Amino acid sequence: MRELEKVLNADEKVLWEGGPSFWPFFIGRSTVLTFFGIIWMLFLLPFIFTSGFLPGPFKYTFLLMPHFWIGLFMLFGPTIYTLLVFKHTYYAITDKRVILQTGWIGRDFNIIDFDKITNSSVNVSLIDKIFGRSNTGNILVISAGSFSGNRSSTFQQALNTVIASIQNPYEVFKFLKKTQFDVKADIQYPNKLRPDSNPGYQTNYKPDQK
Repeated sequence: MRELEKVLNADEKVLWEGGPSFWPFFIGRSTVLTFFGIIWMLFLLPFIFTSGFLPGPFKYTFLLMPHFWIGLFMLFGPTIYTLLVFKHTYYAITDKRVILQTGWIGRDFNIIDFDKITNSSVNVSLIDKIFGRSNTGNILVISAGSFSGNRSSTFQQALNTVIASIQNPYEVFKFLKKTQFDVKADIQYPNKLRPDSNPGYQTNYKPDQK
């Protein structure tokens, strides 16, 4: 469900937008914890089975075990959460920034300005190969985070944001890199300050020439 208008500026243009593919998104987010939930519940099966031979209400004593509810949460929690989040997940690349919409109760937006992006990469996993028919993948966007530390040392923590399970990930990745470069160049050197011809932009690296 697209709700980008809640955060778009009046003069902001959406250049690319799209949502995740269902099966790669669903399997990729819920498989691991659900698998551990299955293993967890298998260990609890003997306790659940033996409690069935207890008299009266004592046969339901396994419901008082916190381990049972933890296993139940791992088994069904990720599946339910992923289903709720999927229909509200949406991505956009504008002429100013990258926007990630998500959330299952209220709408959450993760926004990365182009000048804050420090690196990005594209990945096609085994899940994308199987469930996305090799046509889906993830784009990892790394941006500068907040500074933290103490008096003796200070470091900047990077923030990782994933545009997950999108169609044509390589084409979107190339478009993101090109848009990021163009916007950064315009910020550092606005159009009105550029000469009519700029031979330096199209030159090739020639190590033998000074």
